[in-house]
Amino acid sequence: MARPVSQTDRRIIRLLQRNARASYAVLSRETGIPESTVRRRMDRLIRLGVIEFAMLAEPSKLGYELRAMIGLNVELRRLEEIAETLRGMNEVTFAAFLTGNFDVMVQVVVRSQEALVEFLTQRIAPIEGIRSTETFVMPYIIKPTTSWVLPDVETGEPASNGIDGDDLANEPDDLATSVEAISAAPVGRGRRGRPRRAESETAAR
Repeated sequence: MARPVSQTDRRIIRLLQRNARASYAVLSRETGIPESTVRRRMDRLIRLGVIEFAMLAEPSKLGYELRAMIGLNVELRRLEEIAETLRGMNEVTFAAFLTGNFDVMVQVVVRSQEALVEFLTQRIAPIEGIRSTETFVMPYIIKPTTSWVLPDVETGEPASNGIDGDDLANEPDDLATSVEAISAAPVGRGRRGRPRRAESETAAR
């Protein structure tokens, strides 16, 4: 079975992660494949859910100076209900169910310490099923979660094959082109350059 992502797909993804505004022409030049093929590959990766496009804003440059992680201990029978509430909060930039000392970890972005206190007391505290919270203010972000880039080489990863392999770069632009190419193929020749006889003709002799 063909792998859904080939090495050339990975090159495209890495280029887009470094510059999401890269044009088809730039991606074509960097990968050495036609723009039409780049476009088809990207459409396919989007369709498969491998990549998606989003606009990221820098909170600190928009007046939201304080980031914090909040550990929640919750009633597990209410987990999905709590999760749905957290998803609807604009202040929450990340939330996940954990194993360990906390059941849920939430990352929030707010304007100030006063805004954080208001968020904890007015938004989090009233949620049914939350037993306790512990807040960790993050004064310095060493590396944001959005900085992850697909590694160049992954150990033990098999080579691509099938229609998703790197030879997709040489595929015709559409089915019609492929059919025309087959129709225009020269007739095979036998020894001394003579055309091969049809199998039915040979069988009749």
